Amino acid sequence: MKKITPVESSLYPVEQSFKEPILLMALFVLIPTLILFFIFGASDISRGLKIFVGNWISPIILWFFTASFFHLWLKSKKLAKEKKYTQQFSQFYRDVDKTERSLEAINEYSQKTSLPEDNLLLSRSTLYLNHRGKSDDIDEAFGIKEREFLRGSYALPRFMIWAIPIVGFIGTVWGISNGISHFSDAMTATSSVTDVSAMLKESLPLVTNSLATAFDTTLLALLLSVPLMMMMLWLEKQEEAYLIHLDETWFHDIKPLFASKQSTTPVVISAEGTQVQAVSTDTSVQSVADEIKLLSTQIGALQETMEDLYETTFADKIEQNNGK
Repeated sequence: MKKITPVESSLYPVEQSFKEPILLMALFVLIPTLILFFIFGASDISRGLKIFVGNWISPIILWFFTASFFHLWLKSKKLAKEKKYTQQFSQFYRDVDKTERSLEAINEYSQKTSLPEDNLLLSRSTLYLNHRGKSDDIDEAFGIKEREFLRGSYALPRFMIWAIPIVGFIGTVWGISNGISHFSDAMTATSSVTDVSAMLKESLPLVTNSLATAFDTTLLALLLSVPLMMMMLWLEKQEEAYLIHLDETWFHDIKPLFASKQSTTPVVISAEGTQVQAVSTDTSVQSVADEIKLLSTQIGALQETMEDLYETTFADKIEQNNGK
């Protein structure tokens, strides 16, 4: 049976890689929308469709949005599974007999139920059992490490939520700059005042299309960043609530069971036929050792008292008898 070790169970189970969403959305969103842009971008299409495929910047905004949305959706699925496994493990450990609350029992249960080794409650249990008596502040390290992982797992979604409006503003600047460039070229090519009206008639569609691109990219970026931000904040609050619930489960339900297991000692029969408790834990051994040391000191003092009593009471009588 493969045993669970602290090294194997130190990963954060709600962490979701951003590589897969980026690549998948590039394949299914970015490339198709760019193809549609090159096919329909210059043609007269509906206003709604033009916002999405009327320029080359909108596909990038859609790519960022869908990749981030897919990433958060996968993360929410992992969080739901993590909650389910934590509830199952917590229920198992509350129901199991106290004599079976050991690292071996946890290993056997995880193998039997396919419990992930990176489950946070399982990780806490195995770390506590492996470091029991060696580190007093290991409980504090649990929450600190998990919350650091939580903040780090939302770094890329936060970057995307920041990057989407930035890309939209880049589209705005590019569209305005492109429109001014078209107008400037047209004015430079005009040699007389009489040609201005003809010039405006020819260049005005190019200028307005560029301005439409400028405002369309900003509109699309702002419309998509708002729901994405709401989804990220909601999921982050859900994950924080789970970690708080995990702390409560650990300190109020699971750790006291470990403590009761630690303080429970089996009953054995002594040589005189009386029942005594055998010591099986480090804390109990230390306590008994202190008691034995104190008893030894008391016995030593009693021995000295008995010797003094012997000398004062019986020594004179023995000498008198020997003298007779």
